[in-house]
Amino acid sequence: MFRTRTRIAAVMVATMIAGTLAACGDSAGDGKVTISFWSHTHPPMIELNKTLIAEYTKQNPNVRVDYQTIPNNEFNTKMLTALSTGSGPDVINMDDSALRGEYIPKRLLAKIDPSAFGVGSLDELTGRYNPGTLDGAKGPDGALYGVPSEFNGTAFVINTKHFTDAGLDPEKPPTTWDEVTTQGRALIAAGHAQAFSFLYLHSGWYSQQLQTLLNQTGGQLADGKQARVDSPDSVAALKIWTDLARGANKVADPNATSREATQPFQDLASGKQSMAIVYPWSMELIRQTNPDTYKQLKVVPLPHVAGKQATNRWYGYYWSVNNASKQQKEAWKFIAFLASNSARWLADVDFVQPLKGWTDTPAAKEIPALDVWAKSYETGRFDQVTPHYAEVQDALTTMVNDAVFNGVPPQDAARKAAETMNRILRD
Repeated sequence: MFRTRTRIAAVMVATMIAGTLAACGDSAGDGKVTISFWSHTHPPMIELNKTLIAEYTKQNPNVRVDYQTIPNNEFNTKMLTALSTGSGPDVINMDDSALRGEYIPKRLLAKIDPSAFGVGSLDELTGRYNPGTLDGAKGPDGALYGVPSEFNGTAFVINTKHFTDAGLDPEKPPTTWDEVTTQGRALIAAGHAQAFSFLYLHSGWYSQQLQTLLNQTGGQLADGKQARVDSPDSVAALKIWTDLARGANKVADPNATSREATQPFQDLASGKQSMAIVYPWSMELIRQTNPDTYKQLKVVPLPHVAGKQATNRWYGYYWSVNNASKQQKEAWKFIAFLASNSARWLADVDFVQPLKGWTDTPAAKEIPALDVWAKSYETGRFDQVTPHYAEVQDALTTMVNDAVFNGVPPQDAARKAAETMNRILRD
């Protein structure tokens, strides 16, 4: 569990984008510069964004920041559509797979301006971060297009009360997916029917959970322009998912899980679910919304495939600048200010920014299970991306749904997805 730290009101802010998509910021008639900034909905993040924006505009009275949030299930589509048409915000906050799979290849982002961060070169800026952690915002030529607002390893969480109810030892959590099944059956027998679940929210969630398993089985999405989701190692990952969802006693019953994308861990937070895959920010969100359940939760290492080396998954969100922005210099200065508050992002939102030595900071020392999170960063890697990644993610979502909800054998569901992906990749 994460210890209670700075109190933030858990108020959901979901400002819908009305009418046509907004254009990039420009100089106002009164001489002020307006920077537009979009993010997805995550209440603790939104609260700190609003606080930091107020501080920044007070320090820079010539700047206005137009901050808008987009519901999570609409975020990727609206952002990509806006930038692809030459409009959208000046500053975006987007996950690494979308950046590498869509935004950078389509030249929708501006290369980073090191001077905005008070350094003289890209190497000097890169040297502030742990090796490899900026790769989520790099192009094939090594150019950098953003800095991380959050950088996530992957862990697991168990409800210790549920474990005790089922006669399980909370000090001996599952270490493999086979043990998730075994302990899940004990939890179900004790009356905790939703022992575990994957999240069926939108294509981004589907693909990130699938890639967590692909990392462990050695599977791939594709090799060049040839789909590989139907390879034996890739099908093995889908089979783990399917077996948990459709196996005996439905350890991870897909029909019983919440589908609310703005509260992705609602079942865990409400005490309905006993085990889940989590990220650092997950715990702060649960603490704010369901403090009683939060006290029952324990963060443990991510289960792995029996007989294989434990492997983790990295993902991050990065602040980047729209290549069509008329205010790129001011946008990078604003991003540099946001990034300069790494201690507050960790203390208030549980967003890790992977600066060298972050685990030794006072804010990090406040985190129980810091050793679990630190280890997850040591063994992780980014998701594989492909050209036209948004379309590929849709194909992966259909594949999982076919296998999980429609009873299609995993090999057949994977073969169908591979055929769809090959058409996408050939375009």
